[in-house]
Amino acid sequence: MLPLLVAVALLLGVLGAESVDAALQHPPSRQQHGRRFLSDAYVQGERADPNALFQLTIGLHVHDFAALERRLWHVSSPQNEAYGRHLSKQEADELARPKDGALEAVQDWVQSYSDAVSFSSASNTVKVSMLVKHAEALLGIEMHEYESLRTNTDGRPSSRILRAASDFEIPAHLHESIAYLNVNAHPLGLRALATAATTATAAKQNNGGTLENIRNVYGIPTDLVVTNETNTQCVPSFYTESYNPDDLEKFYDSFLPDASLPVVIEKGNRANDRTKPTIEASLDIQYITGVARNATTYLWTMGGTNPYSAKDEPFVEFVEAVLEMDRPPYVVSISYSDDEEEVYKLAAEYAQVFDTLLIKMGLRGITVLIASGDDGVAGLRPEFANLPSNETCLKAGPQWPSASPYITSVGATMQLPPVEFSKNFFRTDEEVVCSGETGGIVTGGGGFSNVYSIPEYQKVAVARYLESNRIPKSPGYFNKTGRAYPDISALGASYHTYVHGGMTAVSGTSASTPVVGAMVTLWNDARLNAGKSPLGFINPLLYYMAEVHPSAFHDVVVGNNGARKGGILVCEESFGAAGGWDAATGVGTPNFPVFRDFVLALDDHFNISTPAPALDCESSALSKMNNSAFGVNGSQTALSDTTGNGDVVVDAVQGHSSVLEIVVLVTAIVGIGAVTAMLLTTLFKRWRNQYTSLNADAAASTTSRAKNSSSPRRSEHNGQDDSGDEDEDEVKDDSKHDRNDAELSEISLHE
Repeated sequence: MLPLLVAVALLLGVLGAESVDAALQHPPSRQQHGRRFLSDAYVQGERADPNALFQLTIGLHVHDFAALERRLWHVSSPQNEAYGRHLSKQEADELARPKDGALEAVQDWVQSYSDAVSFSSASNTVKVSMLVKHAEALLGIEMHEYESLRTNTDGRPSSRILRAASDFEIPAHLHESIAYLNVNAHPLGLRALATAATTATAAKQNNGGTLENIRNVYGIPTDLVVTNETNTQCVPSFYTESYNPDDLEKFYDSFLPDASLPVVIEKGNRANDRTKPTIEASLDIQYITGVARNATTYLWTMGGTNPYSAKDEPFVEFVEAVLEMDRPPYVVSISYSDDEEEVYKLAAEYAQVFDTLLIKMGLRGITVLIASGDDGVAGLRPEFANLPSNETCLKAGPQWPSASPYITSVGATMQLPPVEFSKNFFRTDEEVVCSGETGGIVTGGGGFSNVYSIPEYQKVAVARYLESNRIPKSPGYFNKTGRAYPDISALGASYHTYVHGGMTAVSGTSASTPVVGAMVTLWNDARLNAGKSPLGFINPLLYYMAEVHPSAFHDVVVGNNGARKGGILVCEESFGAAGGWDAATGVGTPNFPVFRDFVLALDDHFNISTPAPALDCESSALSKMNNSAFGVNGSQTALSDTTGNGDVVVDAVQGHSSVLEIVVLVTAIVGIGAVTAMLLTTLFKRWRNQYTSLNADAAASTTSRAKNSSSPRRSEHNGQDDSGDEDEDEVKDDSKHDRNDAELSEISLHE
């Protein structure tokens, strides 16, 4: 029996290996796969130095996007049994691993041109350090320098990049595995969303953005500080954004004189330039630490202008660095925005890769918040499309990544300044939509995506809003079936911020976003101290709470987002505030204590203090691929993680599920073994009856049974070893998805 099973297994293994080799080792036929770099925002320069070093970045598709997305909905939905069961780095990397064999295939492709190859399991990117001439030979291209038409204050181009000046080619068998290459990737047109008034008017403006007023409006206790040492938060600063610790100290001296200065850890691929502080970075770090006091905060400075570097596109680089951490920050506040139409016209593959990484961040228990934009319903579309003023308001301009369903979009509100307006209904002491039409410097962004379909978690709320009279009336003005944003809002006007030693009033959704992020940090602190999980991806929770516990939010019902930044132009068509969720302020602004009590009482199946031994999963397929192909530390599937104190964090329910699966597997193997034994015994008897007596046949049958009695134990041992390789991608009914090669087809992010 055992030799037969071993022979069958070896035969299947050989057949499987041959089929994989056949799929990956195609003849070296080549097909045109990508166009040269094209952009109206950059001008082509001289040919690149052929002997200069260049970092080629190759992004790989995940093997099963649908499974990855499905797990995010499960761990993030309060009504799901898996709520709060976030994954360790190893588990998330395994679930989002590349297609089987893709790493080896890419390594084989590039190895003749460079042996300086690394792979990040956090982002599924292969990075190859090579000479420019070798990159040109590999892809069949010419590479040139490109300079941005936008300039810095010193008159120099804001960005210099190295890109393909001709169409490139890759082997045909890699087409389904490669998501993008950086040789034709268009840099995102990211905009820092902080807008400052003059220093002279800063002290006079008070539209709600003082630290004391923020605490009063939302009910944040004055003495509330973060106490859980694992509870950290983060703000990225892209390109040339930096902060000065002296400004932060002045901010605390002015508004928090009795508080200790926060611990700020500077990370990233670019040094924070303390001699050149900027408005955005200063605003972010002062308010996220001022609201969530005592929380260790990371300032992640990303970017650069070296055209031979891959660091000029900060989003993926930043998220990759965060996901590489075993204990990443639980809150990430991003105060940048881009135009959705422009992104998907020039860098669709890059945007889709970023979506995948957002899902991984949610699975790791990280809340990622993004500013919804400061240009109202029109967004950045008029600027990127160079539209004349009479065409600015013809169509809504959704923003990215706010329009992604995998991120939390934050809008802005304001308290009306002490001036009179022609529209009497604007006079109220409550929060209203932050708008240039009512005295604000900016107008909060909001609307509906033209790329992403509406996610399940917001369908009920959005359907109710679409039945109101607060939406644009012109046919085709916006996509009623798209993902709607923002999700939540907070005060976003006149934040008193220190920059270069002086105070200025700063407005924008980049002000409201770190404040909401800080509140999430405080809610996380309550849950972590109670032995519960962090909130993670909060969108399903927000819409669930808005339905079952609406008192957790202040409903904003006054104003609209028709005005452009500064109120210079006001579009007649706009999204207006309404009862419940709306496309101007989301579900409203937080009622902090009510929200905290709700999430603190919210149960989950994860206890952060439960110790348990880690499982040995060194047979992980991804681990094998990483180690064999690239000689770097691979990612391993594991059901446990370790805290900074040495305690082991374990997913108890998933552990029980694993035991159940092992029992079922062992039972199945034992059953198959028994049936096989009976069949072999019967055949043996029939054969023996032709030549021996019945007594001899009985003796042979007894011997056969004795030999087969050890088979179940051997099968049980193999089943335990194999369990570490199984993709536990679902809880209960969804936990048994196979990993057959036939099922590892790529699923579009936006189908």
